[in-house]
Amino acid sequence: MTPVHAMSASDRTSISAPLASGPADFIGLWTVRRRLVDHLGHAHLRFAGQARIEADAITETGELRSDHGTTEARRLYRLSMDADGVDVLFPNGSEFVRLGLSASQSVRHHCGDDFYEGRFVFRSRDCWIEFWRVSGPRKRYASLTRYERIPATG
Repeated sequence: MTPVHAMSASDRTSISAPLASGPADFIGLWTVRRRLVDHLGHAHLRFAGQARIEADAITETGELRSDHGTTEARRLYRLSMDADGVDVLFPNGSEFVRLGLSASQSVRHHCGDDFYEGRFVFRSRDCWIEFWRVSGPRKRYASLTRYERIPATG
């Protein structure tokens, strides 16, 4: 995975324009690779799996690996898409973040005393990178995730 700051000038130029498509173009099946550094728990975690994006939800399933072993992991967010972007919601319907159509965008979210700062870089309709830095009394971690579309068969 290439961090945003390590991209070449031509890569940064190619992602600076807004996405030409709407959020519905991201519906489909994706591979997911995530690395997470938990500063409070002094742990390095890796997630590998798949994400299914539908008009109303994104569901990730896969394996979460740490120094202590491997476990199955699952995460679900609800989605509300419109012509200008997508609202990402927690399973209970409360708001997490709003994503627009820009190829590169920053988001923020307060969760009690914890603060989430995210960066989304949509390199194409088939690949995006998501970076999070989370700080607060209960959480302090950084994660980097890469999503790549799994081509439809048939």
